[in-house]
Amino acid sequence: MILTDYYKGVRLNEATAKYRFEILRATFKYNPFQLLLINKGKPNPGGMSFNFVPRPQKWKGEESPDMAITKGSVNISSVHIPDPAKPFAYGDINGTKDACLMVFNADYREKGITCIELFISRGQKLNRKNLWYELVDGELDHEIEMIRALAIDSELNF
Repeated sequence: MILTDYYKGVRLNEATAKYRFEILRATFKYNPFQLLLINKGKPNPGGMSFNFVPRPQKWKGEESPDMAITKGSVNISSVHIPDPAKPFAYGDINGTKDACLMVFNADYREKGITCIELFISRGQKLNRKNLWYELVDGELDHEIEMIRALAIDSELNF
């Protein structure tokens, strides 16, 4: 399988947490996330979350990202959205050789991004854009359904 790990983040309360996405479902097997995403304090101590934020201006490079996934001051992944008409993005996990594909909620253009599914492809950092094309073309649909089926619900501690 190309896709090895899965994390589903949902923005539960836009009024108090504009950028925060709580992990509601995941495979919980990806070590770089297991410690990094754990919440140490309120509102969900012991749960997991990440932030989906505008990219910091200090980031430079050929392919400037559109957004970023972070936890506190730690950059987890840049987020590239090649076609804003499609609910798909790609990035790579900082400090690893792993690619990350992202699927947003289908109604994101009307309601904004309220759900982000992260699909990790271990060792595929250099193929991340090609994986995005496969995602857009529907070539990964079967794998996406398989890995979603392996996921379990998280325990929220609100």
